[in-house]
Amino acid sequence: MIECGAGLQYVASAFRRTTRPAKGGRYACLAAVLFAATAFAQNPDAPAAAPPPAPRNLQVLPKTSSQQDVLAVMQQFTRALGVGCTYCHVEQTAPLLTVEEQQAAQAAQAAAAANPQQAGRGRGRGRGRGAGPQMDFASDDRRQKQTARVMLAMTNALNAKLEAAIHKPAAEITHVQCMTCHRGVTNPAQLSDLLRQTMLGKGEGAAVAQYRELRQRYLDTGAYDFREPVLLDLGRESLASRKPDDALAWLQLNVEFFPKSAASYIELARAHSVKRDRDSAIADLTKVLAIDPANADAKRQLRALGK
Repeated sequence: MIECGAGLQYVASAFRRTTRPAKGGRYACLAAVLFAATAFAQNPDAPAAAPPPAPRNLQVLPKTSSQQDVLAVMQQFTRALGVGCTYCHVEQTAPLLTVEEQQAAQAAQAAAAANPQQAGRGRGRGRGRGAGPQMDFASDDRRQKQTARVMLAMTNALNAKLEAAIHKPAAEITHVQCMTCHRGVTNPAQLSDLLRQTMLGKGEGAAVAQYRELRQRYLDTGAYDFREPVLLDLGRESLASRKPDDALAWLQLNVEFFPKSAASYIELARAHSVKRDRDSAIADLTKVLAIDPANADAKRQLRALGK
């Protein structure tokens, strides 16, 4: 979605504003366009369509790229970032209809109501003036499009270096793609980095809420790593930084989703000990021994607590 030319206008005319498409329907509007185009092609009474204009303002993609080539690349971007056309491209609103055009539209509607079968023929041929917003694919006004160009050039350079440095056939080399880092989200940051940033800026309540939200939304997508060690490592990091309250927030959240995490209870006991909460520390270590009766670390901490 970096640099489709205005030649993709025939496709864009069917797209609605969709910065964050609904799950499972990201390409519904594209499918509708292709379906309409197929139906139009099968209509024997339909006039022959003019060849689509070539894409314009291609700066990273090859200048000779066809519309089909550009569209294929754009589809990769939408999947990799989980966005729609308007994330990178400018939407243009068609000018208002004149009085004459309004009258013509009303007459067409009346004719369609009188003869619905005839009116149904030719649907999907595009939208006229005043029918709604269209895309200006050639425009460079959006910052996201300019950033995407930089990222595309970077991946091209990385793949060229890989091919030169790894002495294997090109087909056997795993190439870097947008999905390699983005995994369906616009910000390819690691989960621990996002949570750490929120904890520092907004506190433990916001950080815990963010984890729950991301887990509910992305657990089965592979966008983030929701395995046990992520929150466990954040808890250990907080303890090392002498932030026992932050550690408790991370570790209590971890045992909620991983109730058999003996390592998390060990660290919880340490955090409670730092806060001089002996009873809670003993309860944590008791849970460790219930999970792992031979856990030497838990036994050693219990002895230190005089239990």
